[in-house]
Formats: sequence, structure tokens, C-alpha cells
Amino acid sequence: MLKVNLAEVGAEIFSSPKGTYQLQRRDISRHLIQKDQKDREPAFEIEHVILPSGKKNFPYHQHATWWELYFILSGDGTVRTETGYEKIEANDCFIFPPGDPHQIINDSSNDLTYLVIANNTPFELGYYPDSDKVWFAGTLAKGQKEGLTKVQSGFTNNYWKDEE
Repeated sequence: MLKVNLAEVGAEIFSSPKGTYQLQRRDISRHLIQKDQKDREPAFEIEHVILPSGKKNFPYHQHATWWELYFILSGDGTVRTETGYEKIEANDCFIFPPGDPHQIINDSSNDLTYLVIANNTPFELGYYPDSDKVWFAGTLAKGQKEGLTKVQSGFTNNYWKDEE
């Protein structure tokens, strides 16, 4: 058994240049895999996320291969989908299959805390409908700190271009 207490998992702050998108995340599965003596890749990724009041998690986007399941632990907010906006609150669970665009928005006065669980695929392609950008990512090789990542819109590789 691999076990970790959430307090042991380092928090990463993700924030856009103008602060529209901001969250704190703890990559639980990446922390656990470091303890695996057999050096196996997990079949899924799990993150604990705190989305501050007034912030969005990421630009509105969809995945080509990732399934994402969200479990709201505390707080409330809004989820944006291709059918519009819907309120979310503690104990809500919802899933986005590949191809379903989505975005989490904290339009409340308190933090929105949730778990996101995604399948672990070796390659991912994302699409950002609002800015008409495409994003590519490859898995990390053993010992590699950064993966293959590229964002394409015309001739730019600026992730934030046309998002804020």
C-alpha cells in the first residue's frame, strides 16, 4: 500500500499573469508514485485543488484523451460547459469525457475546494474554444522534470495569449 497525508504533499500555485486564473493544487498521485518501489505509472491522476474567491481554474478548454471527474469538497461556484453555466456546491460530483469543454469558476466569497481525478494517458491534446488554441502534452520520462508541452495559435506559443 502507498499512503500519504495531504499535509505531506507540496502545494503548487498556478496563476495567470493578470490573476484571472489562479489555484492551489496538490498532485497526490505524483507524490504517491515517488514512494512506489516498483516504479509504476498510476492509471489515474488525482489533485486536491483550492480555487480562491473570484478566480477561474483554467481557460475554457476540452481534452482529447483525458476524462476528468470532479468531486466538490467544500464551497460553491459555477461550472461552464457547452450548454451554459450551472451552479455547483459541496458533495456535487460531475465528469467531463474527452471532447466536452469545461471551466470551473469560483463566483462565491469563499474558497472552492475539490478533487479532480483524471485518467493518465501518455499523450494529451487540448483545445481552447475561446482563443482557438491547441495544447499538446506528453508524459514525463523517468527522471524528467518537465514534459513535452506546446500551445499553438497562429505563430505563438504563449499559453495566456487571448485568455485574459
